[in-house]
Amino acid sequence: MLIFGIVATWAALPSVADTTNIVPQDFPHAVTFELGVGDFAPDDNITIQEVRGTMDVIQPGGTYCVTGTYTLKTQDEADLALFETVTNSTPTQVNPRQEVHVVKGTGSFHLIKHVTEDGYLHVSFYSLATGQGFGGTYFGQGQWVLRHAFSHRADVISRTPQGSDSAAGVNQALFDYLGNPVAPPENLDVAYTKGGLTHAMQTAAKNAGISLVKLEVDDSEFPCLVGVVCANRGEMEKLKDQIRTMPEYNYTGGVGGRESYAMNLVPYTVFPPGSSQRVDHRMMLREEILSDKINGVN
Repeated sequence: MLIFGIVATWAALPSVADTTNIVPQDFPHAVTFELGVGDFAPDDNITIQEVRGTMDVIQPGGTYCVTGTYTLKTQDEADLALFETVTNSTPTQVNPRQEVHVVKGTGSFHLIKHVTEDGYLHVSFYSLATGQGFGGTYFGQGQWVLRHAFSHRADVISRTPQGSDSAAGVNQALFDYLGNPVAPPENLDVAYTKGGLTHAMQTAAKNAGISLVKLEVDDSEFPCLVGVVCANRGEMEKLKDQIRTMPEYNYTGGVGGRESYAMNLVPYTVFPPGSSQRVDHRMMLREEILSDKINGVN
């Protein structure tokens, strides 16, 4: 689950609604970008066609105009907004140029945002009735492209009266503790991907002479977690012994018992600098969720 924390700031630029006042001189640089994860209700969609900016890279201090098209079929109307998912920041008032009211059907948009800190940019739909997001797509450059799965429909995403995204009310303490997912390091070793971990667990089980009833890798965010269920009681220890012989991995515990286990095997030395505490906070909950999943607990 991904919960958004958003900061939005003012920029003295033309209004989104008045697109005729957006001239090339305002955004002289064509900005290359990568698409990240996207999730939409059936028949809804957002397509980002172009990003132009006051800089040719996306970084704090730059202002960017995002152009694209949308299709909205699941609701009669919504807000379409350009926001940035960041951590450890206080939401501020949203620049009107960051969002536009849209109605059911297909249309185009121009959204403008001034970036004040590193984060994950996204264009998303927001319900007028609840303020909750119900679909969007991430984009950006390098490590600041959110690439792992999330669901707007399942998450608790609300907007403050100022229009920023944040956790609210009784959930705030939990939100602050968990923070947002940590971006995976660039050039991540294949051993720590879903495919690499799946192969490693299959190899460990074979070398231990045991059978796995279930093997699941949670790759929803960094680091990937492994969940396994063995065929017989006591076989889990044999599997762990084999994992300990693999130099790429670091087994330090997890959630489970003699037959099933959910665990992280990615060494802390692989984590991005300064991210260990945030990873640990989220990992504890993720291991519990994965353990319930592989054991069929609703």
